[in-house]
Amino acid sequence: MPDIPVAIADTNALYRLCTPKDPRHSAHREALARTGHLVVSPMVLAELDHLLTSRVGTKAAMNALDFIAGQAEARRFEVPDTAPHLRSAMAVMRGYVDADGGAGVGLADAMNVALAAAFHTADVFTTDGQFRMMRPLTGQPSFRLLPDDL
Repeated sequence: MPDIPVAIADTNALYRLCTPKDPRHSAHREALARTGHLVVSPMVLAELDHLLTSRVGTKAAMNALDFIAGQAEARRFEVPDTAPHLRSAMAVMRGYVDADGGAGVGLADAMNVALAAAFHTADVFTTDGQFRMMRPLTGQPSFRLLPDDL
């Protein structure tokens, strides 16, 4: 039985999960095995497709999307409508406009913060250090980054 009820997926973790040659692949597989339900925003899917296509190839991108679609069909993964969360994500972006040396927080990461609030979780399947400085909208003190914080 998974001990992490719900986690929000970020692009870098899905990329590592879908590239078996990545040195962190096993850690990401183990973290996913401990997660009951993974929420994947359409923005993250688009980023993942772009990264895999450009770095590994079209076949790898299609295999990853096939895996995610199968998990969504089995209701283990969910690809939610993000329109209801867009204003919340924009507020996150505004709140961190000066972060990362003035680069701010992009829409995909901000949407993950908004989705974490909507799904009542502080667990994010990511190794992106930006989530260390961002705070959950649910009042929890910090996000738990998977697999690093397990």
